[in-house]
Amino acid sequence: MQSVVQSPIVSRAERAPEQVWEYPGLFRRHAAIGSTVFQPGEPRRLYRVESGAICHYIRSADGQYEVIEFAFPGDIIGLGCLATHVSTAKAMVDTYVSAITDADLDRALTDDNRLFFRLAEAGEREFDYLRNRSVKADLLPPAQRVANFLLAIANMNASGGRELIVTDDVSSGYVAEQLQVSLDTLAMVLLSLRRSGVLDVSDSGLRIVDIAALETLAAGA
Repeated sequence: MQSVVQSPIVSRAERAPEQVWEYPGLFRRHAAIGSTVFQPGEPRRLYRVESGAICHYIRSADGQYEVIEFAFPGDIIGLGCLATHVSTAKAMVDTYVSAITDADLDRALTDDNRLFFRLAEAGEREFDYLRNRSVKADLLPPAQRVANFLLAIANMNASGGRELIVTDDVSSGYVAEQLQVSLDTLAMVLLSLRRSGVLDVSDSGLRIVDIAALETLAAGA
């Protein structure tokens, strides 16, 4: 069960110097108490907790810290679909973790139903993170908000190497409300993106043709 607290279990501090050992097929890492295993913006890596305990949390839009889970020996952390982490994992006590591969995760998923649901929850959490980022600033131009929203949807659909297809009905009044734009404005932005060659229509939904152009628009460049 998730809970919301005013600050993480351990105080935020500079990363302690870490030791890394390499074994055949295994990278073992020491995380001293209070040190960070990963944090938002860092390239995604998967870890298995070998000993100790990890507090895994995310900072919400209002600045509070929402505890996602506590991880103990045998648990895998760092789950998600995006290329970078959106949450933080911090050692509650002296801890050792091992870096694992996607293949290791696939093998673990075959025998662990709980892990499957944790992976699904991580994907939903990332979607919420990207969606909130796309609408958090009222001053963002409508086209920029739409671009961020499309990227959020496409990134979720693209997990596992699938094509960048937006299968959801993004022209609906619900989406317009979420993006804080009028339905007419949303339709105009989507039409403009199609005319400029960024989007195309397929049988499966909207296909992102020029991902680089959409990312540039989303960044406001």
